[in-house]
Amino acid sequence: MKCAFCGYTYEQDEAALVCQGCGLFGGCHLTKCPRCGYEQPQEPAVVQWLRRWRARRAIEAATRER
Repeated sequence: MKCAFCGYTYEQDEAALVCQGCGLFGGCHLTKCPRCGYEQPQEPAVVQWLRRWRARRAIEAATRER
């Protein structure tokens, strides 16, 4: 995920660690940026899958260029 406020890129599990102190016990469907604390809606699963797919493709392309 990428924070809309500070631009920091982080994984969903990092946001879960920051949200552990929440009184709603994670039922709010928001994620909190580990860097600045800004809360934003969770990324849909399709977006997460697409982001991982693009990262894999970039790695494969970089290894082919060598």
